[in-house]
Amino acid sequence: MTIEKLLNPKSIALVGVSTKNATFQVGARAVFDHLRLHGYQGRLDIVTREPATIDGIDSVTDLSRLTHAPDCVLISVPAADVHSVVEKGLALGSRAFVVLTGGFSESGEDGTREQARIARLVRAHDAVMLGPNTTGYVNFANRIALSSTSRVSAELAPVGDVGLVVQSGALGSGLLEESVRNGIGLSHLISTGNEAVTSLVDCIDHLIDDPAAKVIALYVESFREADRMIAVSRRAREAGKPIVVYKAGRSDVGRRAAAGHTGALVGTRDAYAAAVRQLGWIDVTAIEDLLPIANYAARSGAARTMAVISISGGYGGCVADALAEGGHVTLPAPSARTVARMRDHVPAFLSASNPIDVGGTPFRTAEGYAECLDALADDPAIDGVVIANTPIVPAWAARVSDAAARTRARTGKPVSVIWPSEIFNGEALAALRADKVPVFGRVDSFATAVAGVATASESRIAPSRLLREGREAGWSTAGSRAEEAGRALDESRSKTMLKSLGVRFPTERFVEGRDVEAVLRAAADVGYPVTLKGIAAGVVHKSEFGLVAVGVPDADGLSAHIAAMTESADKHGLDFQGFLLGETVRPGAEVIVGLGLDPEFGPMLTFGAGGILTEIMQDAAVRLLPMDAGELRAMIEACRIGKVLNGARGKAALDVDALVAFLETLAGLAPRLGRDFAGVEINPVGVGAAGEGVWALDATVFAYGEGT
Repeated sequence: MTIEKLLNPKSIALVGVSTKNATFQVGARAVFDHLRLHGYQGRLDIVTREPATIDGIDSVTDLSRLTHAPDCVLISVPAADVHSVVEKGLALGSRAFVVLTGGFSESGEDGTREQARIARLVRAHDAVMLGPNTTGYVNFANRIALSSTSRVSAELAPVGDVGLVVQSGALGSGLLEESVRNGIGLSHLISTGNEAVTSLVDCIDHLIDDPAAKVIALYVESFREADRMIAVSRRAREAGKPIVVYKAGRSDVGRRAAAGHTGALVGTRDAYAAAVRQLGWIDVTAIEDLLPIANYAARSGAARTMAVISISGGYGGCVADALAEGGHVTLPAPSARTVARMRDHVPAFLSASNPIDVGGTPFRTAEGYAECLDALADDPAIDGVVIANTPIVPAWAARVSDAAARTRARTGKPVSVIWPSEIFNGEALAALRADKVPVFGRVDSFATAVAGVATASESRIAPSRLLREGREAGWSTAGSRAEEAGRALDESRSKTMLKSLGVRFPTERFVEGRDVEAVLRAAADVGYPVTLKGIAAGVVHKSEFGLVAVGVPDADGLSAHIAAMTESADKHGLDFQGFLLGETVRPGAEVIVGLGLDPEFGPMLTFGAGGILTEIMQDAAVRLLPMDAGELRAMIEACRIGKVLNGARGKAALDVDALVAFLETLAGLAPRLGRDFAGVEINPVGVGAAGEGVWALDATVFAYGEGT
């Protein structure tokens, strides 16, 4: 069922309305007051304990006494009574509910069970429910203030383009205050609560289809439906609606892709950063920037070139530095024609540079500043203009605000303002906001917005076929166990498992125990030179214990290495299992490849410099799965080792085609590895010259529990 009647109801019943004339109202009574205050136009019914008339509306004492089915029923009663009220609403024919009441999954096991019972009831009737433990929502365009938060009792944000969804009621109140203060228009403010039925993703899905929302802003504490989030992000991208995200818990949420080197390479934010990159989100690192950046995204496309115009050379330089550090925008010098147009309105020392310091000279004439701004906006080499102002004479400030609005409207190019002068130039800033010109108070906020919009436009979202065949085939295997540390299987067992799943390794033989003669016979079968590895339980990085010898030329050398390895194993008290002998290969480069599970986003792939360079270079990229071959190549090129693979400093390129095929094979294992799978690390993977292929030279499978 769609959530149209939930978020745009033509009739509402409020259950649990207080009849007390308190100074500060809460719950359903607060919602009633907010709906009346902001002019809700639909039918409104109220349910109270005792019969009452409030603001001209007669109450009923039980929801079942209504003779019609409200589009939406808001519930603010004790947790133990919520199920009964939902039953009555369903019996009337209502199919949308908002439950303000807390005391459910956030309160412990009993509350979790009761929440699940209510959710089953709602789903059984193909109904929707926001909450429980929500503050509700505001539909600004239709003046539906179905929210209990006290901030709604004052002025609402202007109607605008930003659909805001938050996994926190109180934070939504703070963001509403921000939107009013900064003149940022909202289409919706939705608090999702516990998301027992209707989720964050459902709300996003609705906003994609709602013409009132041009951009979707999110405050997210956890992604509970990663697979659907991936799909809905693709839909938002196709609809031309940017998604701007502030993700909480950046430093607290640990993620274990796998143990070993891969675990060290994958930090707490890498899976989320991969989602941002691949799904086209605009990442916001300060909550205060969420709405300003969303507002910018609603009004400005990706700009590759930009002009900075300022009355302060120093401040203009600050903006130029921030944009340059972002790496997504260049600041081209204005053309000779542009400079000629500006010459009469700027200081004589003006050079053809960018940023442009115009000082106060343009304000000598009424249209001087506007003509300078028009000249820059008309320059074909400039995609957008940012005005960087310090406090200026209020009369000049009025000319700036008027010019910015007119130039933006005339050219269609993005014109933005960075102007930390809320007190001295407050009237000009208010005029800019009324004309829907993006206004920033900080340089870093603007630079983040520019970089975010540019990055989002460059992102790749896996084709729908991959999403369908990958995620629906069982990609989403992450769960609570993904927070556990995986137990490392030894190399022999790891390789046996991976071979059974189609991963190819060089010719190898495993000899159990310390039988030297058996090792020598196995070496003869493999063929010299051989690579010898000592296998000990729980030891992943064998070279640290002297348990690896590469390119052993003959039996005498092999015997010496056998003796040295057994001595090292005894010295370090290792549980020695035996020897692994393999053919010796000479790759042109070594890389690491890891497959792991993120608790929120599920399977992800890690790639980077391998072998002895893994920890030295810390050169790795992380991506969510599934990916197509093009994205796999881009992942390789995102790493410094990619330059070596593609032929650095005149050297021949290595077999990147075979490496991409190998990555596709490994990525395809995720649905087949079973519930005990914790991760796979193959390090090193040797990459040969073009046409030679690749070799998986060492591998470790990480598993939960004692089995596998």
